[in-house]
Amino acid sequence: MADDFYMTDTPSTREAANRAASAWNLGGEPSLIGRLENFTYRAGPSDRERIVRVTEPTHRSFAELEAELDWLGFLSQRGIKVSAPLPSDRGNLIEPFETADGPLHVSVFVKAPGSPFNFQRDWGPEFHRALGELIGSMHAATMGYSPPEGARRKSWAEDMGHLRQVISTSEPSARSEFDEVVRWATTLDTSRATFGLVHTDLHYANMYVGTQYEITAFDFDGCHYDWFAYDLAVPLFYALLSFDLPSMDASQQDWFYGPLLDGYKKKMPIADEWIARIPGFVRFRRADLFTFICKELDIDNLTHDWDVRSVRRIREGFNNQEPLV
Repeated sequence: MADDFYMTDTPSTREAANRAASAWNLGGEPSLIGRLENFTYRAGPSDRERIVRVTEPTHRSFAELEAELDWLGFLSQRGIKVSAPLPSDRGNLIEPFETADGPLHVSVFVKAPGSPFNFQRDWGPEFHRALGELIGSMHAATMGYSPPEGARRKSWAEDMGHLRQVISTSEPSARSEFDEVVRWATTLDTSRATFGLVHTDLHYANMYVGTQYEITAFDFDGCHYDWFAYDLAVPLFYALLSFDLPSMDASQQDWFYGPLLDGYKKKMPIADEWIARIPGFVRFRRADLFTFICKELDIDNLTHDWDVRSVRRIREGFNNQEPLV
């Protein structure tokens, strides 16, 4: 996969973004930030820059987008730091545009304040505690959330159920690991106290950090029904994947089991049995990400540094398995 894949859009997605700039009265021509499952642009003057997201209906249905944006609005209205959706001049959170390539759905979001996470600047107890509080706040608020009729996100099982087939038969370790973590997950409790609508993808590129470690989360495209402990394990997984930490053992991360978990507990209770399962959810996420890479990218021809390194570490992880409890 060529590096420029992430910075390539299409005439139709550009057209949809330009029409969104008019529909939301943003001013100026949108410029591409990047693409993967969606095409994301920035638009508007620097003092009120907005984020424009163009989605193909083969990726998310209109009802799925409605469900995501309703929940995101719910969180924002309760003071939780998220990049909130904005209505168009017609009052719609989603505008469908017909293009030469078919319909495209567009939404616009407030740009998160602050700046991208920087390991050298941000990594430390204050950041970890603030991140735990943010995740705990989202989970605690979601305990009281009910989606509108007809607008519901999928569950983890619906999202992952068809993914095994994308793993090549030449990857027996990956297939075995996928089967094992899915079997484990199907045995876990899904009561309202442990399971709900969660971000699922709060890695370090999906947050901006402001003054006093005020963290704003964005990119809720992957939100679905999953365990709160899984959502909590995602930043742990990505730290192990992306950074050169002293230990690669998911159960031996003092920054996580200390300040991050302390921050989480200030906002949301979590039982010891679910804390004990967090290394298992690291395995779950590892298998999930591997299937995603198999589905979205050419896994045998990766060139982007992060992709190459991630797949290497994921494969290493298949041979160093955390316990499933």
